Amino acid sequence: MVYTENWSQPSILELARSGNFQALNYWIDSLLRPEGIYARVEQAQAGCVQILVEFQREFAADTTLVGSTLREGLVKFICHQLWRLNSPAVEGVRIHARLAGEPDILWQQSVRIVTPANRQRRRDRSRMVVDWVKFKTYRSLLLVGSALASFVLGCWVSYHEAIALRLVSPVSPYQQAAVMSGPPPKRPDAVQAALEVVPVWQQKQVANPYDPTVTLMFGGNVNLSDAIAANGNDYHWAFANMDEYRQADVSMVNLENPLTTSTLNSGKKQLNFKADPESVKVLTAGGVDIVNLANSHAMDYEEPGLVETINTLNNAGIGHLGAGRDIKEARRPDIIEVKGQRIAYLGYYDADLHAADQGKAGTNPRRNNRVAEDIRALRGQVDWIIVNYHWGVELADYPGDWQIDLARFTIDQGADLVVGHHPHVLQGAEVYKGRPIVYSLGNFIFGGNARSDYDTAVLKVSLKDRNMKVEFLPVEVKKFQPKVVKGATGERILKRVEQISSIFDRPMGSSIVLDAPINPAMAPKTSNSPLPTPAKNGTAFPAPNSPGSSGQTNPPAPGQLKPTPILPPLPAAPKGQENSSFFQNGSGSATESNPPQNKDLPPRIYRSQPQNPSREVDPFTKEPFIKEPFISPPSPIPGAVLSPQSYLPPTGGVSFKVALKQQPTNTIAPGTSCDASQSRLALPQLAAIVVVG
Repeated sequence: MVYTENWSQPSILELARSGNFQALNYWIDSLLRPEGIYARVEQAQAGCVQILVEFQREFAADTTLVGSTLREGLVKFICHQLWRLNSPAVEGVRIHARLAGEPDILWQQSVRIVTPANRQRRRDRSRMVVDWVKFKTYRSLLLVGSALASFVLGCWVSYHEAIALRLVSPVSPYQQAAVMSGPPPKRPDAVQAALEVVPVWQQKQVANPYDPTVTLMFGGNVNLSDAIAANGNDYHWAFANMDEYRQADVSMVNLENPLTTSTLNSGKKQLNFKADPESVKVLTAGGVDIVNLANSHAMDYEEPGLVETINTLNNAGIGHLGAGRDIKEARRPDIIEVKGQRIAYLGYYDADLHAADQGKAGTNPRRNNRVAEDIRALRGQVDWIIVNYHWGVELADYPGDWQIDLARFTIDQGADLVVGHHPHVLQGAEVYKGRPIVYSLGNFIFGGNARSDYDTAVLKVSLKDRNMKVEFLPVEVKKFQPKVVKGATGERILKRVEQISSIFDRPMGSSIVLDAPINPAMAPKTSNSPLPTPAKNGTAFPAPNSPGSSGQTNPPAPGQLKPTPILPPLPAAPKGQENSSFFQNGSGSATESNPPQNKDLPPRIYRSQPQNPSREVDPFTKEPFIKEPFISPPSPIPGAVLSPQSYLPPTGGVSFKVALKQQPTNTIAPGTSCDASQSRLALPQLAAIVVVG
């Protein structure tokens, strides 16, 4: 005889969905326990679930974190999980929060949850009410005359319509707009900037059109002169090993030379760079979509060189910003829409040298009032604002205090990302009010430099919904060819970035996820992914002048309590349908709730967190250690052969010759004393003299 105890045991989700509050307790507690939060669920009363959450003792040091920062996220998380449960027995939740071992309740909140299951139950209940009303009405029609029956019938119809309207479930503003107007309204094709109306460029040539994540790439200084031009007509070799640039949706660099055949230059500068206009094919072959011209070399060949550069970039389909034929064009932002997200790019040169003006070509000078006007004019019309600054001191490892103040001022005005360049070396990065600031990306492909081998990094930014993932990709440059590296070399470069970033109150690590609140001035966005097209080989932009809290998940400590092993194991949550590399766990159907953190993700920082919770003294000094805004290149060594337009001249090897010289030494015999009136004890001289040859 074969005995079978049970062919199909119900899962935790099935038990919780059926109203088993013990299974519901296990399910909620298992999700919160890895975050250091314990939950106890009591039996539902009148459809309302009672949940008591207790925070670990280490949360007690920051009552603001427990009282306000975690409250909203925790309530949304629990409501989202109950919505996913879709139990007809759950119509609301009442959450009480306190510290573990403390009797005092920190806060409590009640939320009504409308799930498809209890919405269907309401419909069935209303249908029964309507049927009962129909029965009574028909019975009345048999008893009264036709006139009275007509009056009763009219009242019944009005009553039925009122009941139907009251039973309509509440919808979000996004759903309400879709119900009222059908298809989502189309966003305007132009944006009102501070000085003019700017058209929106549609970026449709993307590598992964069905992935809603928008990827942006930022590189440092690019110079296509000298060594780059020596390769003749081979325009693919410079970016041959940088597939990351071609796979990104929008890629950007700081172009440090005009693309011109002009021989006219200012004659006042020590170094003047230029490249043949055909060199623009290096950028198109590398997947560069937009360049920054607000830099110290855009006007090396004056207005003719700048105008020819702008025309060359327009003909190649590459966007540009930060310089123009007049101040209006130089100040004009680039607005790019990719996968339904609008990104505004701004560029400024921190000097009035060759500044553009009314009827005068030049670069866009950095003036704080203009920066504030430009950002505020765009803030309610775009999703993301990125500001580029060409600033700082060449070869300096750290930014000056004035740069830190300027970058934070830019974030305060509403910018989402600040990217800096000019020092030719990597500088640190920080997170300020939930927004990243990268002070210098160093050289990327700089043919005007005598050094062809060096280490650097590029910045990769991933945007999905209102989340921003920022990460440094370590890059090794050999013979002016950059390549993203891993292993010991990549770790060494990232370690260097972390080291020079440690001066900030909140340094930005090599990879971090930031959360952004939805701007109330913006209309609801809808996903508008384009049809699949081949991977980009350039860009689809039109020419501008022709008609885009730290939440680390910690596993439970060995001393903590574990869930009872009697219940069956918790089934894995269903994965999302989208093929996104940004988040691996999806977010379900409810837009108002966030999914639990994934252990594979870098730490998440929320914008509402205090910037200095420990109240430590700012690690950087208030007095700037660099007084001059710019420094001159090092003077060449006599007799050394300089390469054309070289920043760092080659130097001969330094030899050290050590000459030893015997010197008498003075000793003190034990037991003797030293009197102040006696002669002072002579210190021994150095026994070695170092002669630098």
